[in-house]
Amino acid sequence: MRGKVLIVDDYTDWRGLLSGLLEREGHVVHAVAAKQEALAYITENRDLDLAVLDIRLVDVDESNEDGIHLLAEICKRLPFTRVIMITGYGTMETQRKAFKQYQAFDFFSKARFDSEEFKEAFQEAIEQAARDRQLWKDKEYARGQQYETWQRKKLGPDC
Repeated sequence: MRGKVLIVDDYTDWRGLLSGLLEREGHVVHAVAAKQEALAYITENRDLDLAVLDIRLVDVDESNEDGIHLLAEICKRLPFTRVIMITGYGTMETQRKAFKQYQAFDFFSKARFDSEEFKEAFQEAIEQAARDRQLWKDKEYARGQQYETWQRKKLGPDC
């Protein structure tokens, strides 16, 4: 299954590595370096399947968690999009926050990055996003059918 993916990492090498891995698997990938670029992209692309976010997007200070703030925005704006967090600086507290508060799908350390494990998690995330989106569409369709039936009964056979 092919997916539409956003990669947000301030390091060119990591954007290139992740983009290459996913493009070879047949996915459509858009990679950016900054939070503002990512926000502009998600505003225009509501059908995003997965985002891969670095927690710290610039080396300004150690408390920078632009990736977590971006995760919160994606969670709010794109409920069917799955997010995989990746970092070279993450703490256990940051990891818990990503999972508990914002339902991150998975979390990878750059120091112990395993491309095969990443591809497996990525594929599972894409499939889950597609299943959830289809389930929602099916429910909406059923609601529409119920409403039409109710309208016909209410208005009678002549309408």
